[in-house]
Amino acid sequence: MKIRILVAALAATGAACLAPPAMAGCIIAPDGKSINVVTDNASSSERTCAVSCKVDTKIGVVQVACGGNTPPLAKTHSLCDYDKPDAFYKKVISSEDSCKTAANEAPAQPVAAPALKPGGFTCRVSPDGKSADAVIVNPYQTETGCHIDCKLSTTKAGTTFSLSCGRPAAPGVEAVLCSHSLDDGKIVKMIDGKGSCTDPTPPPAAADKDDQETDPVKLMEKMRKDMPPPPPPPARARKESAEDLQKMMDDPDKMEEYIRKQMNPDKP
Repeated sequence: MKIRILVAALAATGAACLAPPAMAGCIIAPDGKSINVVTDNASSSERTCAVSCKVDTKIGVVQVACGGNTPPLAKTHSLCDYDKPDAFYKKVISSEDSCKTAANEAPAQPVAAPALKPGGFTCRVSPDGKSADAVIVNPYQTETGCHIDCKLSTTKAGTTFSLSCGRPAAPGVEAVLCSHSLDDGKIVKMIDGKGSCTDPTPPPAAADKDDQETDPVKLMEKMRKDMPPPPPPPARARKESAEDLQKMMDDPDKMEEYIRKQMNPDKP
């Protein structure tokens, strides 16, 4: 009786060893013709999970992997499956599940977005990827108009999300010029953009036309006009000059000589 029980137990153990074991991440069908890649999502929100398994097959060890969105609180959610016409899959050697790895780790603390420097700008994506804010820092000392153009990538292949807006911004602080949401898919990151604020400093007043004069002749004329008149000669010098003139008028010969010199100054 004891021998019979022992044989039955050994038979059951052997059958269990021959049956392909089910390992978390990849499940092989009993006939070995198919494999199902599955995952769990313990989160209350949808997550993107990726599973990779090393599987022993009739041609050796192969990699089976796929990924996709997983509904909240899902159990054994199928990401993909593969079928073969004959028995092909033998057993799962190992598996990796990004969602299960993340669930076992301590929850990550939210990382604060880096502060922008004066004149800096960005199109900041929200944590859930459903919206983006156009943010800029006005570098001037007074309020002025600012403008941002951004292009962002999305989870939907071949599509981008654009932001373009402007409004007055206070000086020295991060100003959100606008916020836009995406209905289909999620926003990933900013891939291109430009942003600037208008310089509120008034232009310098036009310089006086005379101050811009460059003609040398006109400059000399202006200098002569601006020069003060010469001071009058001393009273004694004026008196002597009048006396000399009176003497010449009293002497006809000297007067004639004086007139001749005035008319021909180069002649001795």
